[in-house]
Amino acid sequence: MRMLALRVRILCWVALLAALAPLATPTQAQFIPGLAPNETEDLGNGLYAFRHGGYRNIFLVTDEGVIATDPLGPKEAEVLRQEIAKVTDKPVKFVAYSHSHWDHVSGGKIFKDEGARFVAQEKCAENISETPHPDVIPPDVTFADNYKIELGGRSLELYYFGPSHDDCMVVMVARPANILFVIDIGSAPTGWFMEYNPTMSDTHLYNMVPYLRAVEALMEREGIETIVSGHLSITIGDDGQFKPLASTGPAVAIREKREFWEMLYGFVRQEMAAGASVDDVPAKVIANPEFQDEFVEHIRRGYEEEEMWILVRRVATYIASGR
Repeated sequence: MRMLALRVRILCWVALLAALAPLATPTQAQFIPGLAPNETEDLGNGLYAFRHGGYRNIFLVTDEGVIATDPLGPKEAEVLRQEIAKVTDKPVKFVAYSHSHWDHVSGGKIFKDEGARFVAQEKCAENISETPHPDVIPPDVTFADNYKIELGGRSLELYYFGPSHDDCMVVMVARPANILFVIDIGSAPTGWFMEYNPTMSDTHLYNMVPYLRAVEALMEREGIETIVSGHLSITIGDDGQFKPLASTGPAVAIREKREFWEMLYGFVRQEMAAGASVDDVPAKVIANPEFQDEFVEHIRRGYEEEEMWILVRRVATYIASGR
């Protein structure tokens, strides 16, 4: 019963955000009721996490200037600039894009006007060129596999492991904090969250598990124990009220997200091996008691059967047809 009540509460929150969405532009983060609209958190070693509504980015402060990340949107970027000014009077020298989705990378003009150079994976530059947005600043610097932004004795390292949630998504490692920043493909403090918006056309299902394995390997190789996720995560407290979860989480959250995808693929393949058609697979998977017990019960945010149906159908279609 408690699990059912939790799901009902979270679905009500999701419905509220959906109701608010027409009142905002696509680049504006939605404000969560009862939560301060903005928050800046000192993570140590010059690294800060900035949250606006449900969206989060990081910025790295050095003696020679600031390395910022995803500006989120024009209004959000203005607030971000004000928050940076509370920490340092140094200029923003670099802005790093995590991927090319407009709700994360719009609004950079305020930093471009003060001379910042924009850095992104090379496919992001192609995406921005092919589907331009007036509020998205094209990158000045592009790279293929990895790139290090160095400034004032600190650095932000960008790693690309192929398509995932977008075809140019990167993860970032802040030094010397040794904290990994990850957007949309993993969440802090746990990876067992429902996949955001299963209708996303450029979520590259075929590479999700290899991508996450590559991130796990990076974290193990570099001794990274902490992640920061690009969105706010919430839970329900004992008093029945929404509570924000921490902006940081353990490295195991990446493994948990990989397990999410592996288990989902396993249940879909099981039904297809038993003869289910692509059309029949979603209903069969969702009705499977083992799926409910072993998979659904792990999901700690926003499980919704209709969205799971879409996600299962997409996985089944990929298994049947490939890329």
